[in-house]
Amino acid sequence: LNEINITKNIFIVIKNLVKQGDYSLFWKIIKYRFHSKTVAFGFRQDLESDQIKRRALIPITIRKHVKGDEVFFTNNNSTVLIEKLNTCYVAINKENTPCFKCWLIDSSQNSKLNEFWDGTFPSLKTGEVLLESAFTVPKYRGFGIMPAAISLILELAKEQGFNEVITYVPEKNINSIRTIAYVGFLPFITRIEKWFLFRKMVTFVPITDNLMDYYNKITNEIPKTPLKPHN
Repeated sequence: LNEINITKNIFIVIKNLVKQGDYSLFWKIIKYRFHSKTVAFGFRQDLESDQIKRRALIPITIRKHVKGDEVFFTNNNSTVLIEKLNTCYVAINKENTPCFKCWLIDSSQNSKLNEFWDGTFPSLKTGEVLLESAFTVPKYRGFGIMPAAISLILELAKEQGFNEVITYVPEKNINSIRTIAYVGFLPFITRIEKWFLFRKMVTFVPITDNLMDYYNKITNEIPKTPLKPHN
């Protein structure tokens, strides 16, 4: 049943891409699921400690996603998640225009999380929340919106009683790694995702010295210390 659900979700994404005429991304997805390997850092932040607060170059506030916001994110293919998960948050500017979105997913949605991503993320524990699919509208990039929006969302998560936030970023996504480090997340584990003939295998392993050296190099002067995985 789970394989059927995953296939159905992939079909929905591909159908939307074809409908939008985005054939290059369509073939990219097919190629990725035929044979690929992706390494990602797992990051963690303790909400019981003081958070690093970042500000954007323009004023923004955070609210829940509402119907109609999708039109501002037509060049982002995570819109299908809105139908699956109910905790999408949006950053808006002073004109009330959405410029950023991401999901804050808690343990009550573990079944949905696994149904859509099929083991890409570990089951969340009580008090733990996942930050996922962060996206800034292209015209608003360069204003520091993502770190500022994440800072506000972390405050929101703390107010809601969560004590820890985790997120995963591919090792090749240097800008996002720097952003996550900039708002106080620390690496604690490595996720390896392999696809072969449209079948996926996901493993979670300790961070190697080489990978940590790479992380230290690309984050430069940002303070960081590797954390130990949970038992």
